[in-house]
Order: sequence, then structure tokens, then C-alpha cells
Amino acid sequence: MNQQMVHELLDCIAVMENDPNVRVLVLRGKGNHFCSGADLNWMKEKGLKEKERPHYLLPRLFLALFDFSKPLLVAVNGHAMGGALGLVACGDFVFAGEEAVFSFSEVKLGLIPATISPFVVRRIGELKSRQLMLSGVRINAKTAKEAGLADEIVPAGEMDRMLREFAGQLSENAPRAMQLVKPLIRKVSAEKMGKALTDYTAAMLLKVQEGEEAKEGMTAFLEKRKPAWPDNPD
Repeated sequence: MNQQMVHELLDCIAVMENDPNVRVLVLRGKGNHFCSGADLNWMKEKGLKEKERPHYLLPRLFLALFDFSKPLLVAVNGHAMGGALGLVACGDFVFAGEEAVFSFSEVKLGLIPATISPFVVRRIGELKSRQLMLSGVRINAKTAKEAGLADEIVPAGEMDRMLREFAGQLSENAPRAMQLVKPLIRKVSAEKMGKALTDYTAAMLLKVQEGEEAKEGMTAFLEKRKPAWPDNPD
């Protein structure tokens, strides 16, 4: 991940967020590996403006992926090292090729996985984060799944098919409803249990229930047909 790549990803995420024809976003590597982490030459480069330095841009990329309101599928082929695990941890569904290798390699370089840590800890928990980040050990797809970094292990040659099938299943869901799920979970996770929170969830249910999308979904279910989701459910 270098300066140019991060800017291009941020631009892409913004476009995909606002394109109503995009139902699902898939993030994957083009070649034999997913990503080797942040470009060390970029990290060592002198004279960069503050807003072009890794410690400024990388957290914004991870947060943009984490906040992306549509389903985010991450497909890990080959190696995913260091900062690449920030990309992985932001995924809603992570598919790992059976040959995939994961490593929090920062400590091997005298660095720490600082900017990815909020996202990784939320995905795999504090203890697993400690063990993997302190050791820097390389783990395979099976161990990554056991740790919570990956959700599915994909046999060789099956990644494209599995992504198409799963993305297709998600695309049948109500698009606006899916966009509201992640903000709902984030709000609920951050709040203390109590009347204020249950009042919020009740208000959200009422608002969505009265929308055109929910009306079509419930009617289609009762009529035993596939829903025709409205283009502008708001």
C-alpha cells in the first residue's frame, strides 16, 4: 500500500458508496498475493506533507472500509502481511484461499500494528490480537479462521465461483435495509444497555417498517413472490 494506492482506494470507496447499482464490494489482490502491507519506502520518505504520510492516510482508508455501508467481501489469495490485515479486518465476510498466509509482521521490522489495531481487535478480540501481534508468526488459512481473521476457506480454483455465488445471494436482499445494518450494529455496540438504546432501536424499526422497501418486502413474502425493490426506498 503506497500513497497512490491509498488515494485510489479511497476514491473508489466513495464512488461505490454512492452508486445505487453497487450492492456488494469485493476487495482482493490481482496477482498471486493479497497485499504485503504498507510500502516501506513510503514510510521512510522524507519531506511529505502531513496529510500524505502513512500515519495520516492509512487510518482513513481503514475507517472508510469499516464504515462502508454495503456488504464488504475480502478475498485473501497468497500472502496478507502487516498492514494488509487492516484491510482484512474491515471485511464483513473474509474468504481465504487454502494457500493463504497471514502475519502481523510489524514487530519483525521494529514497528507496531498501530493503525490497524482498532479494526483487528474488534474482529478477533484482545487475546488473539496480543498473541499474533507479539509473535509476528505466519499462520495458514485454517489457523486464521480459528482466530477469527477469516470466515471461509476456499479450495484452489474456487474463489471466483464462491465470490460470485455469495455476492449474488447478498444482492437479493433489500439494498437500503442492508445499508442500515452496519450503522445499527456500530451504534448498539457503542452504547450502554438501557432505555435510551432500546428507544433508539424502536425508532429505527418504526422508520424502516414504514418505508417503501419494507412494505414491498413484506407484501412479496405474503404473496409468495420475489420482491421488486424500489429504486428510491427513502
